[in-house]
Amino acid sequence: MKSVKHGTKKKRIMAIMSFMLVAVMAVLVYALPGNVDEPKRVTRVVGGRGNIQAIYHFGDVNDTQLLAAQEFGIEPLKSRTDIDNALESTLIQVETSNVLFLETLTHSVPYLTKGAGNLLNTIATRFQEKLRDKGLAQYQIVVTSLLRTEDDVRRLRRVNSNAVSKSCHMYGTTFDIAYNCFHMVDSLADFEGSDASHRMLVNMLGETLKELRDDSLCYVKYERRQPCFHITSRY
Repeated sequence: MKSVKHGTKKKRIMAIMSFMLVAVMAVLVYALPGNVDEPKRVTRVVGGRGNIQAIYHFGDVNDTQLLAAQEFGIEPLKSRTDIDNALESTLIQVETSNVLFLETLTHSVPYLTKGAGNLLNTIATRFQEKLRDKGLAQYQIVVTSLLRTEDDVRRLRRVNSNAVSKSCHMYGTTFDIAYNCFHMVDSLADFEGSDASHRMLVNMLGETLKELRDDSLCYVKYERRQPCFHITSRY
């Protein structure tokens, strides 16, 4: 009887070890790069956060940006059905262009005030001028969020605990630019330079934002939870 019990215990141990081995192999196979979906929003994703916060100290908090948004922005819109009326006088539509790449939007719509739209275009244009001056290939900044209606803010707060009820995005003065990815473009002939590292790209974007912030044209906050710069126009 003892030998039977011993054999049964040994079989159980072997079965448990086999199960654990299969489980570990499954995890390893799933984690292989070939099984991870590549991001669809950009042609090329590069790097992480870099050292942009340590260098530029972009820390204009929400309360500071909110005052500028209320001064230069529109009255918050209740829903997206109210956008058509605002477009007639105060809002412009933002689209992907040679200088910027517009992310697929889920909790915002591609509209800004005229001042914020001009600021965004200036940021994107200056960024590419720096690339050209350094003999680098062309990259577009990636815009991830723009105008939010009150309904958009309520929906966002259900899924993002970091979202605030008094969002600067409701005034059309505020937009987010990613710092963890850039969109590489092959379309323009005058960009025939070498590829840029992520550190080079994010620091050129930081330099651009600092120049405009020093000229009192915008406020900038480095977001940690969401990999972006949160920017509000001051005109």
